[in-house]
Amino acid sequence: MSEGFGEEWRAHTAISQMGQFSDEGLWWWDGASWIATSQVVLPQLPMTEFEKSGKLEVARAEKAKGQGPFWRDVVVWGFIGLTPVNRNGFRDYRTWTIEQLALATAYLLGPDEPLLAAEVSAYAVWDAWARDLAVAVTAGHVLVFRIDSAEGQPRWIALAGRVSDVKIESRTGLMGRLWPALEISGRMGRWIIHGFGGEFDPEPVLGAWRNAVGAAAAAR
Repeated sequence: MSEGFGEEWRAHTAISQMGQFSDEGLWWWDGASWIATSQVVLPQLPMTEFEKSGKLEVARAEKAKGQGPFWRDVVVWGFIGLTPVNRNGFRDYRTWTIEQLALATAYLLGPDEPLLAAEVSAYAVWDAWARDLAVAVTAGHVLVFRIDSAEGQPRWIALAGRVSDVKIESRTGLMGRLWPALEISGRMGRWIIHGFGGEFDPEPVLGAWRNAVGAAAAAR
């Protein structure tokens, strides 16, 4: 996996096998110096298995097909995500993003603290939907990433906190299904991860976080 990151990844791992955040999450140790978390920019990630398989191109085509139904849902029903093409498009982009999050987490925390669970936010844009935020949970940390574009990758860190210093709550959305969300709050602020009902699963994130908090408390 490490070879895919190129020279920047190899230089990082040559200095230290594990990056680390300060206790309050405001600083990240790159193996040589502390960098303000808000200033960390992740390098270009390697291709995920989803990309290598050609499924991303199919997902892009599905997203393009969903632009008409997207507006029909907005005008007629007042919300999006009902049509299969939009649900399928978000499902596939979600799969791709979670694979990206596993790589991003490995870059920041090293191989000894892998991704346990993650979820991706979707929001409405002019003629479709796009990704903007994602949350990742490990045994020790909760990370909220900002994604650099609709077709981009996790690039910046909005929140980095130890699991016991972060609170994650689930919102059920309209009628218990439509537009569900995860609310993540910590010392660095509060973020909401929105998703499509049926293609958004908060339980793995909540379960991983609760288990990590419990393990951290037991270890004290």
